[in-house]
Amino acid sequence: MEKQSKITYQGQVITIKEQKVLKELEKMLGKPIPPVSLINEFSYGFMVKKGCITGLGLRNKNLKTLPASFGDLISLKELVLFDNRLKMLPESFGNLRSLKYLSLVRNNLIKLPDSFTHLISLEMLYLNENKIEILPESFGKLEMLRRLNLRNNQLKTIPNSLLKLSNLEMLWIENNPLDDAAKQILEQLIKNGIYVNK
Repeated sequence: MEKQSKITYQGQVITIKEQKVLKELEKMLGKPIPPVSLINEFSYGFMVKKGCITGLGLRNKNLKTLPASFGDLISLKELVLFDNRLKMLPESFGNLRSLKYLSLVRNNLIKLPDSFTHLISLEMLYLNENKIEILPESFGKLEMLRRLNLRNNQLKTIPNSLLKLSNLEMLWIENNPLDDAAKQILEQLIKNGIYVNK
């Protein structure tokens, strides 16, 4: 990985690209994003480790979009965007390849960008309470995924590639208008030993 130029921002050493993203977000929010020591579902702030932003919590901030540069937060491991008004994610979102925990609960997402399946480190993904109608066909590339919450969306179909998620332990998918083919995929997941709440 190329060495990135660093800067001190709010008492924290981060990369210049990360600072740019924070400033764009702060402009959208109309207030500063403070440094915090912990990221959870209730956090508002950014967490830094070893000179990079590794966590970001922006719960309930009325965000409708994210800046195109959002994918420059390449060291993010935890991201909470719970309870906003996001309709889509920027294509650069797929650059967040270190991301392990992602909460997009209670937004207005209809679909995910194609780049979403580049999030190869993702272990916990919470997409419940959106309006998602379709998942990327290559969703099975998220091989590290252990927990997946899709409840309360508009999914009629699910990709066959879900069967490739060899580390998946738990799937919540109730309250979706699933067709018969999708239900057959769920039955196969159950046979594979995965807990499926349908």
